[in-house]
Amino acid sequence: MKCSRIAVALVSGMVFGLSTEAAARDMFNPALLEIDHPVDVDIHQFNRANSLPAGNYKADIHVNGEYVDRRDVTFVEDTATGALHPCFRGVKTVLAELGVKVAAIKTLNTTDEQACLDPAPLVPGSTWTFDTDKLQLNITLPQIYIDVAARGYISPERWDEGINALMVNYDFSGSSTVQSDEDDNDDFYYLNLRNGLNMGAWRLRNYSTLNVTDGESSYHSINTYLQRDIAALRSQIMLGDTWTASDVFDSTQLRGARLYTDDDMLPSSLTGFAPVVRGVAKSNATVIVRQNGYIIYQSAVPQGPFALKDFNTTNSGGDLDVTIKEEDGSEQRFTQPYASLAILKREDQTDVDISMGELRDQNDFRPTVFQAQILHGFPAGITLYGGVQGASDYASAALGIGKDMGLAGALSLDVTHARAQFDKSDDESGQSYRFLYSKRFDETNTTFRLVGYRYSTQGYYTLNEWASRQNNDSDFWTTGNRRSRLEGTWTQTFGDGMGNIYLTLSRQQYWKTDEIERLVQLGYSNTWRNISWNLSWNYTDSLNVAQNSADADVSDSQESEQIFMLTLSIPLSGGLHDSYVNYGFTQNNHGKGMHQVGLSGTALDAHNLSWNVQQSYDADGDDYNSSAGMGYDGTYGSVNASYDYNQDNQRLNYGVKGGILAHSDGVTFSQEMGETVALVKAPGASGLALENGTGKATDWRGYTVQTQLNAYDENRVEIDSDYFAKANVEIDNSILSVIPTRGAVVRAEFVTHVGYRVLFSVRQKDGKPVPFGAMATADLPTGSVTGITGENGELYLSGMPAEGAFVLKWGADNNVTCPVHYHFTMPEGVELVQISAVCQ
Repeated sequence: MKCSRIAVALVSGMVFGLSTEAAARDMFNPALLEIDHPVDVDIHQFNRANSLPAGNYKADIHVNGEYVDRRDVTFVEDTATGALHPCFRGVKTVLAELGVKVAAIKTLNTTDEQACLDPAPLVPGSTWTFDTDKLQLNITLPQIYIDVAARGYISPERWDEGINALMVNYDFSGSSTVQSDEDDNDDFYYLNLRNGLNMGAWRLRNYSTLNVTDGESSYHSINTYLQRDIAALRSQIMLGDTWTASDVFDSTQLRGARLYTDDDMLPSSLTGFAPVVRGVAKSNATVIVRQNGYIIYQSAVPQGPFALKDFNTTNSGGDLDVTIKEEDGSEQRFTQPYASLAILKREDQTDVDISMGELRDQNDFRPTVFQAQILHGFPAGITLYGGVQGASDYASAALGIGKDMGLAGALSLDVTHARAQFDKSDDESGQSYRFLYSKRFDETNTTFRLVGYRYSTQGYYTLNEWASRQNNDSDFWTTGNRRSRLEGTWTQTFGDGMGNIYLTLSRQQYWKTDEIERLVQLGYSNTWRNISWNLSWNYTDSLNVAQNSADADVSDSQESEQIFMLTLSIPLSGGLHDSYVNYGFTQNNHGKGMHQVGLSGTALDAHNLSWNVQQSYDADGDDYNSSAGMGYDGTYGSVNASYDYNQDNQRLNYGVKGGILAHSDGVTFSQEMGETVALVKAPGASGLALENGTGKATDWRGYTVQTQLNAYDENRVEIDSDYFAKANVEIDNSILSVIPTRGAVVRAEFVTHVGYRVLFSVRQKDGKPVPFGAMATADLPTGSVTGITGENGELYLSGMPAEGAFVLKWGADNNVTCPVHYHFTMPEGVELVQISAVCQ
């Protein structure tokens, strides 16, 4: 009955009990709460038209339904309506950042940029509504005032250069023989280190590798460079071991300086390509990927098909040399083409890339090289581009045109003329002609990712080929300079239940041999009732390069291999619902085929523990192989291990990788870090998981690293919503937005209240409950905690220590102040503490 009477009183008050002034402004008569239930009431802080008072709030800003920004906004109360509206200082700058075409609104020319102005009357036809429940500012703008080119634009003033920090990324893998029938155990260890130092806007980077095989080690410092951005030029400058651009010429590694346009500084509305290396391992093998002569990737892979995507330096261009080293010591080798798409730029957009330095080569020939290129977009979808290369005895120039042909795709054509001088022969010159084509047919879900062809005359040498001949490289004297090259990738997605198909091809010819180097990869995949399967066929023709000198007879031989692969994956149910039965069959053109069957899956709540067991049988040699492996992605890094067994030997493969970040607050261990990262700081709150970050959680101090952020773009750093399950942690806001520059380590600091959740029952000295609606404030080291008392003096506060104090205030002008001191002992297994307290 008590609840019913209160409800009736509330409804009656809304209908009958409002004064004329209150009705005009939706004011509530607090006396109605005391009908048949006398209690002290103080709700003056809520007796307003808005659920929030005027002030500064961090609001999500949406323009025409799309999220644009999250920033601090000042809201003021309209004297006529009582509603809140935003108020901006420097209103023209703010409107431009929100995508308003400021130049089209003449009234903005007379505004006072120092005054705090309501933007609604300044933009005709616009509406500005503040959703106080969601802290969301919803803006609608007439299309005529929207600056399309500025959509997604982020002012450089908002870019965060980050903090000073020292970082290390490590990736260690090893393989050791447990037992072998042969004398050669062939143990190996591989360590990949990517080190960095951030000082202000400067980034110092080093990439090094260490290989150890049977006690013999080789160390390579692949590159070391210093880099920073130049916002005014929309560019990056690099000093040290760098590389030339690959749009017009083949990329070349230099030791010197490079200045280039960085398109990532543009809005996403105005703006990469990396190859996927596919192959089939006939046994538990090691894949070694080289680029420009350096090992950039090495890892153990299980028997069967693989697809490698996580390369660190593919942005430098240059084909990838792939070696699959099988368990028996045999090797498969092929070249994975790596080139750019058809060359196009947006209208009035210009990209410049200038490099100069000493040619980096594994031999002694190191001339000084200069390269420059420029690309500019013109109307009608036309792009003109060109460039020059020069060294003491080499020069080349290129000129090309690209065209967006609409429904017909995109095409670029260019010609390059080169002149090369050699010590023991006449000068040679020639031309190289190239076209690049790309197209997606939306009607049929067909994509030509890249189709390219280059033909070079016999006297044409690229810079790298010229250097190889000067070095007397055996590779060059076996194959000579490149004659022609064809490459392409085609993908086709069919209708529902029909699967998809892909085709990748490469064909190369050289002037000193009649043999042709080929690579063809064809695959089809589909899913039926959660059962996935795929078919693939790989064909390679590779040249065996003889170790000949310029004076020796040229000899080469052709080796071809075809591999057919069928894989099948069937999900399990019940207690193994995150597990799969896998079957594979491999057949090449030299043997009887291989069968393999296994189980794989993930475990733990975050699915960050993976496992697999596998058994294979080689029908050609009646050989079998068994393996079992496990991997774990955790807060402090990732570990993996596998055990392989066959009739000849037993091997243990293992690896560990992660990151180490040293900063002003200490040292934080994490999973492998990307180029641009955020240092997540939630002081005292350990074990807080990051959203969409498998295994990533704050360490014992409340720190972790959010990896793989997008430079010059809005990035959300979010604490997983399950954090509330932790009884002693409260977070003011679980989502932060950061805009890092390239290579930055930005700080994402969450305001945490680490303590207990307490439900107080607060009474005054005379035993009466404190008034309903009294405001409570507790000043803690982590910030202020506030709450509101309920009907019988109930007060909920979070993040409270076991002993402390808070202050209650009530009255028309908060003129009544009453401090409360408390103390309790936390019982085990209780998430909510309930205690009584007396207001003094």
